[in-house]
Amino acid sequence: MDNIEKAIRKIRNGVFVVTYVLDGKEYGITSAWVNRASFKPNMLTVSIGKNRKGYEELLDSEVFCINILGNEHLEVARHFGGSDGDNLNDFKDIVFKEGESGSPILKESVAAIECRLVKKVDAGDHVVLFGEVMDGVDNEGEAMVFNREDFPS
Repeated sequence: MDNIEKAIRKIRNGVFVVTYVLDGKEYGITSAWVNRASFKPNMLTVSIGKNRKGYEELLDSEVFCINILGNEHLEVARHFGGSDGDNLNDFKDIVFKEGESGSPILKESVAAIECRLVKKVDAGDHVVLFGEVMDGVDNEGEAMVFNREDFPS
């Protein structure tokens, strides 16, 4: 690993599951790259790898929910993580409620932020989605910090 990669890995991020519904089907994709983009209007960005299953469906959705996971929710993050996307639609053992936007809000989240997709920006091997915040839910608890070792390739 070169010095650039070592330095970049010191940036700390949370762990999130981005959920959405398309054609009546629930989807979830784990992401560690979510940031605030604007105060007025409230906007967030989420970056998703183009190699991820469900990536194209997310681009087609008009709304999505960023579920912020806590330290005790590593298995939920792993469930929706990975580029193979095997569990992308597997909500069988996942408890959720439908948010105002129609997107799933995971019971396991410490908070959830529903967004309306307003812009997509190509960023190399990822796409950055800009979402205008529609609603938010605070379920209490501390957010998990991403640790690469928790998500083996």
